[in-house]
Amino acid sequence: MTYKKGYFIKLWAVRVILIALIALWMSTIFGFSAENGEQSQSLSDKITVQVVHILKSDYEDMNVKAKEEYFNTVSFIVRKTGHFGEYGILGVLISIFLLTFEKIRNKKRYIVILITTIIGMVYASSDEVHQNFVDGRSPKVMDVCIDTTGCFMGVVFVTIIWFLICRRKRKNVAG
Repeated sequence: MTYKKGYFIKLWAVRVILIALIALWMSTIFGFSAENGEQSQSLSDKITVQVVHILKSDYEDMNVKAKEEYFNTVSFIVRKTGHFGEYGILGVLISIFLLTFEKIRNKKRYIVILITTIIGMVYASSDEVHQNFVDGRSPKVMDVCIDTTGCFMGVVFVTIIWFLICRRKRKNVAG
């Protein structure tokens, strides 16, 4: 395959940018994990209040016990969705980075999925270990599973998009 002039410089620039974005995003995740239990809960509660009012217009009319149960349920979902989303973004970034390598790109798609998911799982595990040393926080295996699933879904999303782009290019070349 022949490459245009400047191709490799652009490719390396893209890789450097992606590495910077991955490092920045991992730092963001680390920063969230470094918040003590009270700070973390406060942020979740602010988001949960907004979600509760969007989902349940008659929330203020509920009795105190029902409000508390509903709020706690939504808060749990908000927190776990946050975990999933953080790692979904990480999965997207890592998989795009891996796809910049022709040797990886030309292999089976599952290689990108496997490598990205393993990196996500290792980082999620280290993130939970980190939380063990933060006041008011504790590591949870369930969070590692949710984080890993988020990373997996991020790479699957990128892989599907990549597959569709490649298929479209092949159709344009053939037709």
